[in-house]
Amino acid sequence: MENKTVDNYFVFKIKEGKQERYNEIVEEQLAITRNEPDTLIYKIFKTDDGLHFQHEQYTDEAACILHMKNTEKQLTEWSQITEMVQLVITGPISKEFREANNAENYKPYKQAK
Repeated sequence: MENKTVDNYFVFKIKEGKQERYNEIVEEQLAITRNEPDTLIYKIFKTDDGLHFQHEQYTDEAACILHMKNTEKQLTEWSQITEMVQLVITGPISKEFREANNAENYKPYKQAK
């Protein structure tokens, strides 16, 4: 069976003076995400100097799109108070999805398990 899992990896910075609002938005996103059965991983990491790394995993592209719709309000504001450094998506996604998200896309190539 083909693995259709989609992983989003992104690195970003929070704009000056926006940390408090960012924290509020993240809590809203986490509350929504906890109720999405096809969201498999949703983790945010932070360096000591404030650079953030986020990893999200979905069962497939449709689940990722649904998450984006469910959190559209938060994502709109999130994009205004953060600065994207890099976005990489792994897994089978459509050309339209890749282009709409301006992301690098790595498709499955080889694996041991």
